[in-house]
Formats: sequence, structure tokens, C-alpha cells
Amino acid sequence: MFLFLDTANLEEITRGVECLPLAGVTTCPTLVVQERPGSFWELLKEIRGVIGPERILHAQVMGGSAEEILGDARALWRRAGAEGPFYVKVPVTEAGFRAMPLLRREGIAFTATTIHSVSQAMLAAEQGAAYLAPYVNHIEDAGESGAEMVGRTARFLERRGLSSQILAASFRNVRQILGVLEAGAHTVTVSPELAWKMAAHPMTDASVAKFRRAWDGFFGPGARVEDLP
Repeated sequence: MFLFLDTANLEEITRGVECLPLAGVTTCPTLVVQERPGSFWELLKEIRGVIGPERILHAQVMGGSAEEILGDARALWRRAGAEGPFYVKVPVTEAGFRAMPLLRREGIAFTATTIHSVSQAMLAAEQGAAYLAPYVNHIEDAGESGAEMVGRTARFLERRGLSSQILAASFRNVRQILGVLEAGAHTVTVSPELAWKMAAHPMTDASVAKFRRAWDGFFGPGARVEDLP
């Protein structure tokens, strides 16, 4: 499955699990603080309870040095990584790059996040990142093409035979999402609002309403197939 929800809202996650083919959930410090400040571990546990043991969960380190990142990653891995697939999000700062081989050595699976260039993605992939998270909207705000960046990264991974997957993030609209998927992104993480925009179309609603009018006109208002003799 290619779709992650980028949220820490339990109601939105529950709705997504019930209706959408979700690969999992991504969180970041901003989303966690917005949702429920002061109860980080409890929130991660509740998210896992909603998504179940088969879907993937991501959570981010906050340490400023390689040693602090490693400490955060160990804590996340120990306290949130045992009940299902889990990836520690590591920013592609100098400290993050220093921490990546340490994480790999300890068997801690990680996602390289806050990627804004092909070169950052290349370096993180060579360091063993399981996922690469380019921030598409930020890239486009800087005047570059998010889809082109993703496509170049995908071609690099293929040429090098690297197993990192592109988990594109930060979108303003569905057009951007479709663009990066067509360019070679393996997965995307999107807000609940955009996920439901992907699933909806006004012409679909109009078609269903037309069917309803025809059906009600013959069988009566509110009649359902299971009610027919």
C-alpha cells in the first residue's frame, strides 16, 4: 500500500483505517504537540492500538547531536517499536548523518526526513535509510519541481540498487501527490484532508444522487435493495 496518514489525531486515524488502504501513520513533533501535549508515549501507544500490529508507525527524534539522536532513537525503539513495524525519523542534518551509521549498527530502522534536495536523499540512502522523506511543498516553494526531484532520486536508487523507499511528504494539493507518485515515489504521507480529497469527486456525488432519484421515483423514498421482496 502506498498511502500513509500524516496525523496524530486518533479520530482521523480511526476513520482512515476503516475506509482507506493505509500503509500506516507518520507523526512529527508539530503534530504530536498540536494533538496532545504532555502525553507523548501514551499517544503513540493509542495510535498503535488503532492501526494494529501490521501497519507502520513513524515517530521523530528531537536530539541535537548524534549521541542525543541515538538516545532518542533507542527510547523510541524500546518503547514504541515492539508492537508492530516502526521507523525512527531522523532529520538530514549533520548530526542526523552522523547518527545514521550508529542506528544501522544497532539495528534501528530509520527514515531520513526533512529532505529538500536530491543530494540529501542520495547520502541518506547510502547510509541505509529505509525511507526517504522529501518535503515536496517546501521544494516547490523554493521554485523547484517536487516531482522532478523525486524522479531523479528514484532513478538514483534504481541505478545503485539501493533498497530505500521514497516516502514523499508535505503536500498542498492532490496534483502534487499524483505528480510524485507518477515520478517514482513508492509511498506518500498526506494530511487527512488531502486523503479524503483523493477519494472524493463532485461528479461521483452527482452520479450517486441521480441514481437515488431514479430509484426513489420507482420504489419510493429511502427504499434499499435488501428491502425489496
